[in-house]
Amino acid sequence: MNNLFLTTNQQSFERYQNQMIEFGEVYTNASKELVNLDVKGYKAENLINGGFLALFHDHHKNEHAQQPQWANLGIRYEKYLDLKEFDTTKLEALEAEHERIIELKFELYETNDNFFSFAENRTRDTSYQKALTFAPEKLTYKVFDFLSFKGNTAKINIPKKPFEIHALNKSQIDLLQDVRNYVDSCRKLGLKYSDVLKNVEKYVKWENGRSTGLSFDLKQIEFSYNQILNQRLL
Repeated sequence: MNNLFLTTNQQSFERYQNQMIEFGEVYTNASKELVNLDVKGYKAENLINGGFLALFHDHHKNEHAQQPQWANLGIRYEKYLDLKEFDTTKLEALEAEHERIIELKFELYETNDNFFSFAENRTRDTSYQKALTFAPEKLTYKVFDFLSFKGNTAKINIPKKPFEIHALNKSQIDLLQDVRNYVDSCRKLGLKYSDVLKNVEKYVKWENGRSTGLSFDLKQIEFSYNQILNQRLL
């Protein structure tokens, strides 16, 4: 870690992880559904290229062709499927989900992704536009850059760096300490919470239209890094 590292946006990181877990279930469920349709031998790791329905039909066309009783009875493949009462509805839905998954792209800044993504949308705020001049490279990922399988076990490997929060310079580190020192001094002087909040509210976390980043006893501060990283830019 460099001396500008502040914290990690664990919530965003876990959101990506949970999304990959959901995507992984498409392939483990496809493996299970193929077994339900009498197609065995395929694990999730064999299914990342899709083609679930093709595997089903390839297997059963082969079964139909290798069993002479069907030909002797004049039963064609389509009728064979009807007689077997296979329902491929779920497999079709899983394949459609696979097709959606492989088209997905994720763009992440190498660090401070949450902040720089936020800044991109603040087009009329010059402080955020200036902060964007410090942005690192933005990298593009696809689902299988993050997700792999061994058998039916999903392995998720999302880089942690994009979710790290780093100050853009030493002055921002000093700003955080200045706010801490100010709040600590106010607490020792017995100043009112509301008066202290007025002076630091732009730096602390807000939720649902109210400040949640400064405790009433003035002992704890939770910073809004989106409101810190656009300050004191050189």
